Amino acid sequence: MMARMRFMLFAAVMLVAGCATSAPVAPDAAGISPATVDAAPSRTALMLQAAGGASAPTRAEVERLLGRADIARQDGAGAALTYRLESCALLLLFAADSHNALRLAEAHPSARHSGEAAPTIERCASEADARVH
Repeated sequence: MMARMRFMLFAAVMLVAGCATSAPVAPDAAGISPATVDAAPSRTALMLQAAGGASAPTRAEVERLLGRADIARQDGAGAALTYRLESCALLLLFAADSHNALRLAEAHPSARHSGEAAPTIERCASEADARVH
């Protein structure tokens, strides 16, 4: 009986410890808190995640949301837009659909500075949101 009570006390302490809040996390060099990146996906993140799908946004929709690209290139039935963000360079590739509308086919995040790891698409989306607002 005593062993069972000790186990119950131990389990209760572990549950309470698991519910404790942690100290706020300081923003990184780009000014983005990791908690912000882990939050619910933004409209930009959802748009980028739709790349290649049936509901992929058009080039006009992307430019309406993100603004004018830093680099834009049109080649035949495709296009490429590059957005230079704080720590992320976001390359967006577009391909013509069956109605000749350019739709987002691929989204590629890369580091802005050599030697740094490529950021996630969610991080690039957060930086793009911060740039627009």
